[in-house]
Amino acid sequence: MKKKSMIRLLTNKITVIGYWILVIGATAACSDWTDHYEADNSIMETQHQTLWENIASNPNLTVFKGLLQRTGYDEVLNSSQTFTVWAPADGTYDPQTLSALSDSRLVREFVENHVARNNYPASGLVDQMVYTINEKRMHFKGNQQYAIQNIDISKANVSTRNGVMHVLNGKIPFMANIYESLNNNELPIDSIANYYHSFDERELNKYKSVQGPMVDGQVTYLDSIFDERNDLYSYFYAYINREDSNYTMLVPTNDAWDKAQKRIGQYYHYLPSFEFQEFSEEGELAKATEVKIRDVDSLKVATVNNMLFNDLFYNNNLYDNKKLNNLQTGQTLHADSLYSTTRTKVYSEDAAQMFEGAVRYDKSNGAMWVTDSLHIQPWHTWNPELIIQLESTDLIPYTTNVYENKPLLINVIPGTQNPEVAGHVSNDWYVELTSASPSVNPSADFYLPGVRSTTYSVYIVTVPANIVNENQESKPYYFKVNMNCVDEMGKHQKELKDWCVAQNYECDPTRVDTVYLGDFTFPVAYVGTGQYYPYLNVACGVTRKNKELYDRTMRFDCIILRPKEFDDFLKEHPDYKYDKGDY
Repeated sequence: MKKKSMIRLLTNKITVIGYWILVIGATAACSDWTDHYEADNSIMETQHQTLWENIASNPNLTVFKGLLQRTGYDEVLNSSQTFTVWAPADGTYDPQTLSALSDSRLVREFVENHVARNNYPASGLVDQMVYTINEKRMHFKGNQQYAIQNIDISKANVSTRNGVMHVLNGKIPFMANIYESLNNNELPIDSIANYYHSFDERELNKYKSVQGPMVDGQVTYLDSIFDERNDLYSYFYAYINREDSNYTMLVPTNDAWDKAQKRIGQYYHYLPSFEFQEFSEEGELAKATEVKIRDVDSLKVATVNNMLFNDLFYNNNLYDNKKLNNLQTGQTLHADSLYSTTRTKVYSEDAAQMFEGAVRYDKSNGAMWVTDSLHIQPWHTWNPELIIQLESTDLIPYTTNVYENKPLLINVIPGTQNPEVAGHVSNDWYVELTSASPSVNPSADFYLPGVRSTTYSVYIVTVPANIVNENQESKPYYFKVNMNCVDEMGKHQKELKDWCVAQNYECDPTRVDTVYLGDFTFPVAYVGTGQYYPYLNVACGVTRKNKELYDRTMRFDCIILRPKEFDDFLKEHPDYKYDKGDY
């Protein structure tokens, strides 16, 4: 907007300077001006009339005249503002199609498609991009014979009191952008269109609008300028309304929308109320408190739709997304990966699959791909793998202080990994759990944010003692785990040991080890409910008999909650590439 404002400011300054030059040199330049606008009396007479008066008196523009009157643009083109009008002649286009449009679409797609601010004469060599009032970029070109968007001009340079008019051999085709294409009935996409436009906001800009006469005590406007916004632009980082942008959008048909809603909805089963287990400052379990959701149905709708939209937008100017510019219907995408505008990285196999069976529709700021089925793997966004970095103290319900002689010490350890240790510590941080007393086993609870109502294969990643210091002795850990969450009735359940694969777990002390704990089904979704999470308890199980074999101090990198469907898929496709982040 700043760039456009600067262009308009410079244009206005140039216009003012040009006016004074014409006044001062009027006598000397009269013949040149007349030659510029074809030296005949009819053209000279038009200079005393406005654009609207010239259109209204032209017998070849009766259809255009009527459409302007219907939309109120007769008053706009009769004002003191300067415009250029490319007026389509009668008989060169179908007026019936236009008559069937609503007034708002008629203005946007036809009238404003043929009008630009300021003067654009057809003189000498012309090769420029012009922005019409609806902000569409038009290619205006020619030398003696002129055209705009390849529509020939039959009569150029009709000079008027408030601008210039060119008569066309046809109407300029309207090229909708992606946002506008979600606003018509040409495709069976009204489900996604209605939801997207439910976020539209429109407000009259009184400072930019041209004020007209008072009517019944109310201010009227000859040229109304509106500020329009939609929060989804910024939410998904996809400004699909901007003409200077270049996006690809996957657009589900109504049938695909319904199927996706049902498919995604299974991961977001919410209850109107549920219990949340809190901890005291001493780390003891407090009484479970009741959490109430004000509108559980609205929460589910909002969350499901957010997930559905999350991977529909791609910026065609970034990364390997550039290959989307040339991809056509029926072709296979060959790209290393695609990045959605929300930074989801989808590798080649899945990226190509998303466009299978979809149909491309070119738009003024990119392309829409309309599909009867969203071929998006659920683990990319809808039901993602959760990597819970345990070094975040926000995920530990309580902390302890060695000076208060509490039994558990929690240390967050950074450092360069010992190259002799196999495996990888994500983010180069891990948490160390140790006891202030050599005879007490450490135990900790870790919150699990982002949980959906689904079955997860649960893993915990252990870190050996020599991860930083190669001279430190490294022993395995001997520990047990327990899941704490609510049941399908919203009641808090603890001591759920039956889901574990083993009663006690050991880890490999020579490597960063990923230990499989078992599959666990969460009947209720927690994501989107606020700071309310289930949690996993991890407790050292060393006894007097085996204390020489195991390390009482335990070090953990992260907990992995991998959707069971994804875990099974990886076992069947060991070479499958997906975005693991830093893990």
